[in-house]
Amino acid sequence: MAGNILEMKDISKSFFGVPVLQGAQLTVKKGEVHILLGENGAGKSTLIKILSGAYAREGGTIFFDGRELPPMTPGEVIKAGVSVIYQEFNLVPEMSVYENIFMGKEYTRRGAVDHKREIAEAKQYMDRVGLDVDPRTLVSQLSVAKKQLVEIAKAISNDVKLLVLDEPTAAITDKETEMLFRIIRELQKQEIGIIYISHRMSELFEIGDVCTVMRDGEYVGTVKIKDTTEEQLTEMMVGRKVSFEKKDNPYFDRNQVVLSVEKLNYKNLVRDVSFELHQGEILGFAGLVGAGRTETAKTLMGYLKKDSGTVRYKGRELGTDLSKNIQQGIVYLSEDRKDEGLILMHSVAENIALPNLDKLCRPFLSKRKQRETARKYIKDLKIKTFSELSEAKSLSGGNQQKVVIAKWLYADADVYIFDEPTRGIDVGARDEIYNIMYELIRKKASIIMISSDLVEVLKMSDRVAVMGEGRVKAILENDGNLTQQDILKVELAEGGSAQ
Repeated sequence: MAGNILEMKDISKSFFGVPVLQGAQLTVKKGEVHILLGENGAGKSTLIKILSGAYAREGGTIFFDGRELPPMTPGEVIKAGVSVIYQEFNLVPEMSVYENIFMGKEYTRRGAVDHKREIAEAKQYMDRVGLDVDPRTLVSQLSVAKKQLVEIAKAISNDVKLLVLDEPTAAITDKETEMLFRIIRELQKQEIGIIYISHRMSELFEIGDVCTVMRDGEYVGTVKIKDTTEEQLTEMMVGRKVSFEKKDNPYFDRNQVVLSVEKLNYKNLVRDVSFELHQGEILGFAGLVGAGRTETAKTLMGYLKKDSGTVRYKGRELGTDLSKNIQQGIVYLSEDRKDEGLILMHSVAENIALPNLDKLCRPFLSKRKQRETARKYIKDLKIKTFSELSEAKSLSGGNQQKVVIAKWLYADADVYIFDEPTRGIDVGARDEIYNIMYELIRKKASIIMISSDLVEVLKMSDRVAVMGEGRVKAILENDGNLTQQDILKVELAEGGSAQ
């Protein structure tokens, strides 16, 4: 175990008699960035929760910093030197930065909290991670990236020896990602071990040293990043080859316009946006953060009340009544599935039923039909859940996304707006969602797909609308010759629309 900060061997865990981990293992060296990779539902989060003390393991051993760890509480694990930073930060928004850093380990003087000392020491930790704000600033006033830095500063203040980062770049910009990577490299120099969980393959090759792959709760293998390829890692993850090439779309009918948007405006976020969506088409929307893609989708849907412009659906002008627009056949699958796409405390069956109550009530809600419908979509979409009665919050991100898709599939819409459909979702689940999209266009539906992943945009789109500063700057044909560089050139170009 020389040089290892962590060894987890033969870890097992089950829920309600269903095994979720069997013989899982993970070994991390000091100063190493160790990628933990696997599909949603592969067992990564369960393994990390066992490490953090949130879950009790049923079998296996854990060695940390040269000694075997007995079962421990989360607080004891933190004191031992392990800190986990989840996607949903463990911060109190209405408390200051320095108070969050020292929460649970406050300095006292004469029976009172020594705020002056905490502020001074917090500033030292903040400087180490490049967080340039007043320590007295409320966490609620910080951006996502700066909240992440508060979490890292808090971990360092605990004399961290092993830091776990769970999807750390899911909601931050490329520039902020570069800053995070610089901090990670500084932590490496201090021999702090890092477990890095992400579905963004390009990041793994930039920041990772070693990668452990899990599948279906089991250990698949560990490889050095420099000795492998994206295709090899993908095949290890899903047990099959996944294509990144664009498929031909024989269902794209350029002669039938389903949705026509003309000079749409909303405040300064959507400016003179015009485009057409055809039957069977997948129209991609690309653009930098803040380009106005989501605002455009929400404005044409009626969720945001337009200032001017027209939206025509099958030749008829749409109003701004969101419910009526949904009933007519236009649906929006939000990028924020947890806050806008699902009611997490409700069951899978209830979430699928919610926008489809008219189909399930005759005249009263049929619980039997609700459950039968949910079971059908669980089977068809391969949703990993113990039951249709499981709460949505218990599902992995990819499976939550499939529940969002299921409820709108049941609505049998004509136009589907997918906003970042695969954010935070592994390659295998992405492939399944892509197949669902292909099936929709086969059935003569049309799709608007908003995505920040240019590989995804090129794989799925028939045409690409490139947005910037609230405008459509160009609509590009994805004819097989279009490249990421072509799209980026338009994104970064100065000026207005060029359709």
